[in-house]
Amino acid sequence: MIDNNKLIDELLNMKGQWFVINSQTGHEDKVLSDLVQKIKTSNLQSDVFDVRISKGLTTTKAGKEVIKNRFPGYIFINMIMSEHAWFVVRNTPGVTGFIGSSGRGAKPFPLTDDEVIKMLTTPDKEMIEEQTAEPENVGFVVDQIVLINDGPYKGTEGKILELDPEGKTAIVSVEIFGRYTPAEVSIANIESLKEF
Repeated sequence: MIDNNKLIDELLNMKGQWFVINSQTGHEDKVLSDLVQKIKTSNLQSDVFDVRISKGLTTTKAGKEVIKNRFPGYIFINMIMSEHAWFVVRNTPGVTGFIGSSGRGAKPFPLTDDEVIKMLTTPDKEMIEEQTAEPENVGFVVDQIVLINDGPYKGTEGKILELDPEGKTAIVSVEIFGRYTPAEVSIANIESLKEF
């Protein structure tokens, strides 16, 4: 069982600030590995303190539990935004940029404490099972606009891309950092915004 209070303290008390790096969806683990290696070879341990992918437990259609990336295409990094560290990180193969930078040499904005907690803490297995127990809402359709009322995307509107009634989940297109990303959400955690 994950102790979220301990994890929150750890995440919020690191030396640096949390930033989000964009990478090609599906290649996050490789980019993270390359980034960790580049940090070591560039002697950036005094500027970069943690690099991670936010993962969570989910259940497949066959009932098998698997760990999946909660935010495809995003890597989280805790660092001091020095010129050298910023240059090395953004020029690592597979890194397409920092989220929150306007470009043209502008440094990105760090995540707020609320964003860090929402994106980097993962509910434990019991919390996940409770969220996916019995769907409160039925009768959703693809392309329906819904409001997510619980979980890491709470308060976010999105469009249903796929439905899995057996697994009691929906793939909902949600906006994260100005980009639409598919997110797996329990059907119990969505409610209709527009009637079809």
